[in-house]
Amino acid sequence: MRKWWIKGGLLVSLFLGTAPAHAAYSESCDTEAVQAMAPDGVTVAFATREVFADRDDVYKEANWGCHVYGYVTNTDPGPNKVLFTLALPDNYTGRYVFLGIGGAAGKLPKMERRLLAKGYALAGTDAGTAAKSIADFSFMSDEAKLTDFIWRGVKTSSAATQAITRRYYGKDKLYRYISGCSGGGQMGLGNARRFGGENFDGFLVGATPFQGSLYLPNVMRLAAHVQNKPSGWIPPELIEQAGKAILAAYDDVDGARDGLIRDQRNIESFDDDILRKSGFSEDQVETFNLIRNTYQFPSGGNADDGKHAGFPFTDISGWSRFLLGRVPPPWADTRTGSPADMLQRGVAFIHIMTDTKTRAVSPDTDYWKVSDFKEMVRLTSNDGVTMPFDDPMDFSTLANSGSKMIIWHGVNDESMSYLESLSGYEALRTRFAGSDEWLQYVAFPGMWHCRGGTGPTDHVEQMLEAMIAWVEKGEKPSSIVANRYLYEKGRTRSFLICTEPKRAHLKQAGLDPDDADNWECRET
Repeated sequence: MRKWWIKGGLLVSLFLGTAPAHAAYSESCDTEAVQAMAPDGVTVAFATREVFADRDDVYKEANWGCHVYGYVTNTDPGPNKVLFTLALPDNYTGRYVFLGIGGAAGKLPKMERRLLAKGYALAGTDAGTAAKSIADFSFMSDEAKLTDFIWRGVKTSSAATQAITRRYYGKDKLYRYISGCSGGGQMGLGNARRFGGENFDGFLVGATPFQGSLYLPNVMRLAAHVQNKPSGWIPPELIEQAGKAILAAYDDVDGARDGLIRDQRNIESFDDDILRKSGFSEDQVETFNLIRNTYQFPSGGNADDGKHAGFPFTDISGWSRFLLGRVPPPWADTRTGSPADMLQRGVAFIHIMTDTKTRAVSPDTDYWKVSDFKEMVRLTSNDGVTMPFDDPMDFSTLANSGSKMIIWHGVNDESMSYLESLSGYEALRTRFAGSDEWLQYVAFPGMWHCRGGTGPTDHVEQMLEAMIAWVEKGEKPSSIVANRYLYEKGRTRSFLICTEPKRAHLKQAGLDPDDADNWECRET
């Protein structure tokens, strides 16, 4: 909570003795006072005044506030405790941001100090799963925990923290936003579909499947292939070698040879000989193509055509973390060891995730022995357990609410294809006339799953600024400029990020590709 406090009590005492004079906030920030602000059924565990800073900021101007921890007890099914955290800065600007948490949740999100410095109240939840690892979905055998994970945890914890925020500051007006990626993006997407603008005015939804997606059956299909055919497993060293060769072959498809493939859609065809020249066997080429190619299921999917987009090959270095693992198959099932330990040893994430999800539904089923499509869907589907939807792509509640949504994804995502979330966006555009008034899509070049890679590092902040302008001023974004910062060097590059259907291209050869001003958005 306060990493830098460990370094020395003298510094702590100095800050505690020089707190700024915000009498109203200071007097309100204790457990009993905040409990009085909470709705019925909400327990405030403790509330305390603190500096919202980390070790790098302690000598700068302190940003004080109130940090609250508590829980909501959900019932029917239940009871189940859903933990929440709430940070209330003294320099509050009237904005509240709910931070989604990824994977299997089970922990509270980090309160982002850069957002607190802007005066945003921040909140988040563990979704009530009590998961011990981001890859451990065994909690899905518990109906109450599953319900809270799917939708109820965000619903009740956001209602609780928004009520406290209003009463703490004594202001009814509150601009409400939710931002998350992967499982955290699902928190926003699921809430948007069910409740529209009831809980949030703006949704930033990153790298997560639509509820009608075939993502989980597809991941099961891929994990089963590798588990059943170890000769097709591709070790990290071959992945690295092939990745360099792919970049060398396709780097300039967007007009710039700059160590970055901005968008896989600019590549017209892929040459398998790149893989063979990198040392791949035919079995490994087969595995590679099963991963990257669109797969045709008998039915279902975002557009209800059975098509599921393959994983991007613009940067395959992350495949060893998620899809293939660092150690070869066959991998043991998750009943024989801790999922967290297996993940640490380098077992493929998709194996651990798929095995724990499958066994939560059918304890004695080995997913890699399942070949029937309908059985795959049954074992991997969990949405709508307590609130069923006949039409999983029905976002009419959101479309009619006045709230806005930006779907975003990293082009080099190793955990889920940006082409899949793009297909969901396109399905919504086709279905809802006038969707441009509430829906946008952006893809970030160079970025792995949610963050990392060679892409921008301030993408969430820049999207949030764009969302705020859209919600509060009616200024719909047509592009976003995001930046890459490195700790030692500061800003090293800026990116022009175009909203769909446009893509960024270098204005002319010879310009510096690291400067967003030298790029333009074009219809492609």
